[in-house]
Amino acid sequence: MNKIAFIRTGGQTGVERAALDFAGKHGIPILGWCPMNGWAEDMPTAPGIRALFPDLEEMPSDDAVQQARWNVRDSHATLIINPKKPSFSDDASVTEKAAKELKRPLLEVWNERSASEVVAWLMTLGDGLTLNVTGPKASDCPKAYETAKRILGGTLQRLREVERREGLVMPGNGTKEGKDEEEDFDPVLIKALKVAIQAGQVSISLIQRKCDIGYNHAGRIIEAMEQMGYVTPFDHTAASRAVLMTQADFIAKYGEWDSKQ
Repeated sequence: MNKIAFIRTGGQTGVERAALDFAGKHGIPILGWCPMNGWAEDMPTAPGIRALFPDLEEMPSDDAVQQARWNVRDSHATLIINPKKPSFSDDASVTEKAAKELKRPLLEVWNERSASEVVAWLMTLGDGLTLNVTGPKASDCPKAYETAKRILGGTLQRLREVERREGLVMPGNGTKEGKDEEEDFDPVLIKALKVAIQAGQVSISLIQRKCDIGYNHAGRIIEAMEQMGYVTPFDHTAASRAVLMTQADFIAKYGEWDSKQ
């Protein structure tokens, strides 16, 4: 499961530097708008932070508000790691406002016990995410780097545990032809498809409730539906997805429609 495809961040000391080091350690590509001339607290002279992370892009101006906004804008979701909770740092406050204005998902956490919360949040957002990670600089919060490092590491560990525990729904080509595909086919998918077709839309909460399964399992089911072309792609502005499969399509592919199944 490629839950996080890219880490986006601005490259400052503290939380953002921890995000860059985390991405490098685990082979996750990085993106990000950094300050003009690559300025960072510990690398104030050009090329600044870009000497270490050339994949970062310089802002055309020194407007920190615009920088925060662009990193939010160009990401699927933003994670603020703020050990200074309950008070936002100035940077985090700017990011929070940008996320609300741009209607991007945002989560704020503040200690290493938050990894499970981060995973639960990520599971609502689909796969292949560009995740913007930000928080206080080292000068504002000396423990920011280590806290962020522990949270991100714990998040990755728990994501891998989810993969091992539940596995992926294997959609194949949408049929049950062949022994191998029958073994990999998730039987709950059939019931979930009927639920979705009858409702005309689908969400994780709907599948949880109607199929009596857990949150993560429901998320896997909906991801499989998307891969098969049965529902629309994830849209962070919508609470549910539209269903593209009709009852006639279902019968043609899976056989008789049994509403009691």
